[in-house]
Amino acid sequence: MSASSSTTSGRRRGRTPGIPSKCWCGVGITELISKTNQNPYRRYYRCIYATSLRLENDNHVFKWVDEAFTDEIQQMNNQVRMLEEEVQFLKATIRSKSELSEGPKIMEPKIKISGGCVILAVVLVRGIMMYKK
Repeated sequence: MSASSSTTSGRRRGRTPGIPSKCWCGVGITELISKTNQNPYRRYYRCIYATSLRLENDNHVFKWVDEAFTDEIQQMNNQVRMLEEEVQFLKATIRSKSELSEGPKIMEPKIKISGGCVILAVVLVRGIMMYKK
């Protein structure tokens, strides 16, 4: 598979990465089906302007659909690979920051008092104070 698309006559065209949506001339793209003996029923993308004027061997967008899909998949694979690397980097950064913020482990007594315990303590203190009177 070549890096750039070509016509049935073999002339090379400029590289259009992925699935084209517009031609370099600013006109949209249409999808057509080849009727040549070399590529019967093979689908391709073509500049609408070039199609309307039946231009051949020009510099307007022409790309086989299967090549466009292959390019698109390769681009997505590259993006996924980059995102995976970024996620791994972020995980490592988070791990190292949490280890730094924790510092050395010091055993500190931690007292957790729920709302019910606080009320019970207040009632007990008041009860003791009233009993002493």
